[in-house]
Amino acid sequence: MYRIDAREKPVTKAHHSSDSGVFGPRAFFRTSFPSPAVLVIDDIKRHDAATYRCRVDFRKGQTRSFRYNLTVIVPPEQPTILDRWGRILNGTAGPYEEGDTPYLTCRVTGGKPQPMVRWLINGRVKDEEYENNAGDVIENRLTLQPISRSDLGSNFTCEARNTDLVDSKETSISLDLNLKPLSVIIRRPGRKGIGNESLLAGKRYDMECETTGSRPPAVITWYKGRRRQLKHTTRIEREVECDGSIGISEGVGGGGGGGNGGGGMVVVAKIGAFETRRLN
Repeated sequence: MYRIDAREKPVTKAHHSSDSGVFGPRAFFRTSFPSPAVLVIDDIKRHDAATYRCRVDFRKGQTRSFRYNLTVIVPPEQPTILDRWGRILNGTAGPYEEGDTPYLTCRVTGGKPQPMVRWLINGRVKDEEYENNAGDVIENRLTLQPISRSDLGSNFTCEARNTDLVDSKETSISLDLNLKPLSVIIRRPGRKGIGNESLLAGKRYDMECETTGSRPPAVITWYKGRRRQLKHTTRIEREVECDGSIGISEGVGGGGGGGNGGGGMVVVAKIGAFETRRLN
């Protein structure tokens, strides 16, 4: 498959020939002194893996022969993450509801030797059990425990590796969640809450309804008894960064919100009341 002929001439001026059906121009026998003579193969291919024999013939002297085993490592393709219904996920999984049990599949094609496929959650190894599917497809299926608001934004990484010579192939997604409100408070602006307070007839009162912990922002509706109060209602929203959820307020001036664990949204809505009775 490759021949070098140095008869009656220096090795540096030897005649080289490479079989076009094997390596062709990809191979070259390098004889640069003082480095050892080596056969250099460019752009190695998967089918180049084999046992090779090097034979050296002398004009006078015994022929020498050496065997070399060439192992070619083929990296796997980029992992693909799928949801419970086989849909490919790109960047985000969800949104899920609190208490759901997400089911994720990491699918990897190709690779020689067979790659190891594992799941990492926020950088920590979670699952290293994988199985062969049809052909050269490998899958690692991950079923989570019921998720909570603390899982919002968690990073899920599928990693495929079959050698330490190159970096592993990775695909990551983040977990998106819909979060329920944690609290709802009715109050007058500037106060912490409202109790059994009476309102004077003919005087205008502004009320605030504040809800915290929801994602996306909660929809707040005012009722008087069973009747919806839609007039003279103002809604203001602002986002709050906490440790993991969302806060929403309805009322004048923005209200508090926050402190409930998680980034969130504050919604402020104003409703005017002209009543002699307490507004429920």
